Amino acid sequence: MRTATLTSSLVLASALSAQMQVGTSIRFVGPEEERQVTGIALPSDGSAAHTVEASLIGTTTWAEVSVSGAVLTLTPTVPMTTLRDGALLRFLAPSDLHGPLTIALPGLDPTPALRPDGVPASRGQIRGGSVVELVRAGTSWVLTGLPDRGCPPGTVAIGERLCMEQALQPNSLWFPAADRCNDLGGRLCSWDEFYVACSQYGAAFSNMLTAWEWLDDSSNHANSAVQVGLSSCTAERWANPNNVTMGRSRCCFTPR
Repeated sequence: MRTATLTSSLVLASALSAQMQVGTSIRFVGPEEERQVTGIALPSDGSAAHTVEASLIGTTTWAEVSVSGAVLTLTPTVPMTTLRDGALLRFLAPSDLHGPLTIALPGLDPTPALRPDGVPASRGQIRGGSVVELVRAGTSWVLTGLPDRGCPPGTVAIGERLCMEQALQPNSLWFPAADRCNDLGGRLCSWDEFYVACSQYGAAFSNMLTAWEWLDDSSNHANSAVQVGLSSCTAERWANPNNVTMGRSRCCFTPR
């Protein structure tokens, strides 16, 4: 085996830092405290040498992100050519993110991003401007370090097991209202949830009993849904979910 012998240190660059490929082994024979390689630039590909600086500041795991709907396209500083378990990526969230998210990397198949419990991030768990960390495991990216307790922003805690949206949403048909809650990681509230919130926590809501609200309940009438509120905590009526526009709504969430 050919061996290059250095008596003190190897300086790869002076004015500029750069990566350099050496086609043989390097053996240091100078004083131990002087044995070093200096001037190595930050890595730019997966096979480049990783300096202590690169490890400390996380250069090799950092990625730029662009968002299109629920798809997050990440462009890592060091390009990834395969998806391996244990791979780590970090990026700065450009906005609040929640619900089913898909991670796309150049040249690789898009895959979902899920919490460790296997479900999408809830509303409020990824805030704009926060650092998001992903670890590859199996067939998905796992979101780590997310806040996992409490109610989403804009909701009121109803006991220990329910969070209810504080602001009443504009008039809509039942199905669009239900879809909106689902997209936020929640659902329309049930009849008993509305009654408990109204009768015991009404002061926390500035617009309780100001309009009919859709519930996640059917009625005793065929092809109809339930609306509650307007005048009292027990006021109730049935309405056709497809042709009644006078129905406002609010979403309910399970605490994180």
